[in-house]
Amino acid sequence: MLPIFFYIPKMQKHLITLRKRKPNRINLFGILVILLALIFSGLILTFQRQFPPIINTYALFIHDLATWIGLPYVIYHSITRSQFFIRLTTKTKQNHRDKLEPTVIDAYNPLLRRRTFLKRLTGLIIAIVTVPLFGKWINKYLFGENQPEMASGNTMSPVPTPQTTLSSGGKQGDFRYYTVTEMPTFTNQNWSFTVDGLVNQRLSFKWEDFIKLKRTAQISNFHCVTGWSVYEILWEGIRLKDLLEMAGVNNRANYVKLHSGDGVYTDSLTLSEAMMDDMMVAILIDGELITQQNGGPVRLITPKLYAYKSVKWLTRVELIEDEHIGYWEERGYPQNAWVKGDSGVALPDITKRLS
Repeated sequence: MLPIFFYIPKMQKHLITLRKRKPNRINLFGILVILLALIFSGLILTFQRQFPPIINTYALFIHDLATWIGLPYVIYHSITRSQFFIRLTTKTKQNHRDKLEPTVIDAYNPLLRRRTFLKRLTGLIIAIVTVPLFGKWINKYLFGENQPEMASGNTMSPVPTPQTTLSSGGKQGDFRYYTVTEMPTFTNQNWSFTVDGLVNQRLSFKWEDFIKLKRTAQISNFHCVTGWSVYEILWEGIRLKDLLEMAGVNNRANYVKLHSGDGVYTDSLTLSEAMMDDMMVAILIDGELITQQNGGPVRLITPKLYAYKSVKWLTRVELIEDEHIGYWEERGYPQNAWVKGDSGVALPDITKRLS
């Protein structure tokens, strides 16, 4: 916002000077469009909880586009048209104007002025810094669906066979992976799953027993609070509601505390949220074991809540009486993580269930 704020008082005078210089006017309007795209998309992403996920998805794409393509040009434009840059090139020209001998310019003796050289050097430096970052960003849009998934990282055996014939036709979009610690690695020996706290019967499972539990399947959407979404994902696992009913909920229980196997991340749901039909302790995604980077071998899925509630590497579900403040809630995220609407979904019913 600052460049536009400082430019507005000078805008009228500047436009008058560019009245007969069409290329310069086009360049100016291009810069303003880039800055305005950054501003408005950035405001949407800052207050993304006030907008439906599909709006946030488009805003994120526009913001990335303006960042990786537009911003390098804005920086180049700002440097090469700065007073410092102009003084540097003008001073050199004035000091040497009368000292230079006539130069014959031909294919064997090209003349590259200092200003041209500095502009090209500036552009080269900006390109070296930004092109790899731009390439990484654009790569997922060009080849994202065809890139091989990262190896699971976990060595769980056996890998469960899908129990459903439900098919989503393929997810729309790609995950962005975050973690607040190093990713934990699990094997049959160090993995377990527990349901305890204010329950009538404590449940504890090792991998071989856990994957024998009756599973359900659902097609649902995944929304991150940072603005991106993945649509129509086929998840298969055990409903959180079913696990709580197996353990028996004590009358004093009001909340469900969720523990990540990384030993750091926790979050919580109200008991009524935890008992919703689409809250799932997922094992498979699109028929395959959930990878380590995506929170496997087991993670929580909360389609109607933002994904900071969808605890990765889930190993313990604890029923508690008093409200628990989770990892990101301690750092300013709201306890109320409900997604505002869910527009832009291909399926009329975003959750399909296998009974």
